[in-house]
Amino acid sequence: MNNFRLHIGVIFRWLLVALLLFAKCYVFDRLINQPALVQWEMVDYLVNGSAAVLLALFACLSPKRYPIFIVLCLTDVWMVINILYYRAYHLFITWHLVSIVQNINGFENSVWPYFSWSLLAIPALTLPAFLCFAWRAKRFNIIEIALVFVLGISLSVCGSYQRWKNLRVYLNDEPFSWEWMNPCKLPQSLSLDISEHEREAAKYIRHHSIIAYPLFMLNDAVYALSHRKEPAVLSAEEEQELQKLIGPIVTPHMPEGNLLIILLESFESWLLDMSDATGQPICSALKSYIDNHPVLYVRDVATQIQYGMSGDGQLIVNTGLYPTLEGVACVDYGYNKYPNLAHFYPQSAIVNPCRNVWNQTVVASAYGYKQLVEPQTEDRFEWNDSIVVDQIIHTLSSMPAPACVMGITVSGHIPFDSSPDDIPLADTIPMLFRQYMQTAHYTDRQFGRLLTWADTAEVMQNSVIAITGDHRIFHAWLNDEIREYGLRANLPFGTGQAGCPLIVRAPAITSTRVIEQGNQIDIFPTILDFIGQKDYFWKGMGDDLWAGETGANDAYLLRRHLSDKLIRNNYFSGIE
Repeated sequence: MNNFRLHIGVIFRWLLVALLLFAKCYVFDRLINQPALVQWEMVDYLVNGSAAVLLALFACLSPKRYPIFIVLCLTDVWMVINILYYRAYHLFITWHLVSIVQNINGFENSVWPYFSWSLLAIPALTLPAFLCFAWRAKRFNIIEIALVFVLGISLSVCGSYQRWKNLRVYLNDEPFSWEWMNPCKLPQSLSLDISEHEREAAKYIRHHSIIAYPLFMLNDAVYALSHRKEPAVLSAEEEQELQKLIGPIVTPHMPEGNLLIILLESFESWLLDMSDATGQPICSALKSYIDNHPVLYVRDVATQIQYGMSGDGQLIVNTGLYPTLEGVACVDYGYNKYPNLAHFYPQSAIVNPCRNVWNQTVVASAYGYKQLVEPQTEDRFEWNDSIVVDQIIHTLSSMPAPACVMGITVSGHIPFDSSPDDIPLADTIPMLFRQYMQTAHYTDRQFGRLLTWADTAEVMQNSVIAITGDHRIFHAWLNDEIREYGLRANLPFGTGQAGCPLIVRAPAITSTRVIEQGNQIDIFPTILDFIGQKDYFWKGMGDDLWAGETGANDAYLLRRHLSDKLIRNNYFSGIE
C-alpha cells in the first residue's frame, strides 16, 4: 500500500508540473499575441504539450522536490524576459544575442519599461507546485520514463506533421522529414521560412514552444558554429542577380566636399509632425531645416535591421548590404572587407558615444573609417547627444576637406531618461511616450546647433549631410497603455507601420523633393549619387531615390539571401 501511494505520488507530481508548464505556455502565447489574439489550434496544444510533458519528466526524475521549483522558476524568468524583449524589439532571446551579451552590456534597462502586471500571471502559476510537498515520491523507473518519453515524442510528431501540412504551400511542396528527436522542432523543410521570418517572433514561437526553445537555440548554435567557415554556394539565380549589382572596377575620384552622416537612435518619422501642448513642433530644428533648405526628404524609411539593431542599421547605410539572416553581421563578420562610403575620403571618422558597442572598434575600419572617436573612460555611456554634436563639429573642423564623418546618437535609446527636455505635453500621454518625445526634443535641439554651424562653416561648403534613424522603436505589441494611446492619436506605431525619416542636403539639390516612402537599403546608393560616385563598382542592393530608380523591392527576398551569402563568404575581400 505504501509503495502504491509512492507510485501515485510521483505520477501526480509529474502531471501537476506538466499541467503548470502547459498553462504557462498558454499564458505566454496570450501575452505575446496582443493585440490580435489568435485562437489556439490543436497543433498548438500538441507542440506545447509535448514540451511540457518532457520537461516535467526531467523535473520529477529525482525523489527530491527542489528540482521542480528550480525548473518552474527558471521557466518563469525565461518567459518574462522573452516577453519584455519581444515587446521592446519584436525579437526573442536567441543564441546570437546571448553570444554577444558582453558587447551590448549596459543596455538591459531598455526592456524594463515594457513591464506590466499581467506578466505576474506566469510566476503565479508556480504557486500550485507547493502541493507537491504533500506527496512523498519515489524515482521514475525506466519503463515509466520510456512511456512518458514516447508520449512526448508522439505529441511532437503529430504537431510537426500538422505544421508541415498547413505550411507546405509556401515551400513548393518540399518533402517532409521527421526530426522527432527534437520535441516541437519544425520539420527541416521549413527552415528557410523560419530564417527569413524569424523576426516575426510570435509566428516563430508558435512553431515551437517557449519552454522547448532553449533546446533549439543550442542546436542552432552548434550548427552555426560548425558551419560558419563553410563557403555559402550561390545559386544560378543569385549569380545572375549579383551581376546586376557589380560593375567594373574604376579608380575613384575624390569628392569635392565633406560627407556627414547622422544616425539618430530610435528616431521615428512621425516625430517631425508632432507638436507639444502649446502647438510648438517637437522637433522644430529639423522641421525648420526641411522647410527652409532645398533637401531630399523621405518621410518614411522602412528599417530592415535584424538581430543587430543599431549595428545592422549602420551596416546597411555604410555598405548597401542587408544584415545576415541569422546572427549579427557586425560581430560575427566584423573583420570582413565591405564596400563602403568612407573610403572615398582621405580623412574619415566615426563619432561613437558608447565605447565599443556593436563591435565598433573592429567594424569602423571594416566600413572604411580611419579614425574612431569615442569615450576613453570606463563609463561607456559618458556622452549624451550634446557631447556627440560637439565632437562632430570638432572632428570636422580639424580635418582638411574632403572628409567623411558618421555621428551616432544615444540619448534616444530606450528608456529615454538620459537627457529629456522639460516640454509641455498633455497629461493623457503615457509616461514612456512622454519621455520619448522629450528626449527627441533634446536631440533635435542639439542637432539644430550642428545644422546652424554647417550652414556657415567654411569646411562644410559643397558638403553632403544625410540624417536618418538607425531603426524604429515603437511597435503595435507594446504594453497596453502605449498601444492604446497610439491608436487613439492615430500614430503609425499604433498599427506597427512607423519608419524613420531621411533628410539629405547636397549641392546637387536645388529644390526640395519629398518622397513618401523608401527603404533603409536605398540610403547607400542615394548617398553614392550625391557624392558623385555612381561609377563605383558596387551599386548597393537598394534604389537610388534621387534618381527615381525602382525595382529593388521586386527582388527583395533574393537579395536578402544573396547578401547573407556575400557576407558569410567575405566576398568583397577579393575585390580591390
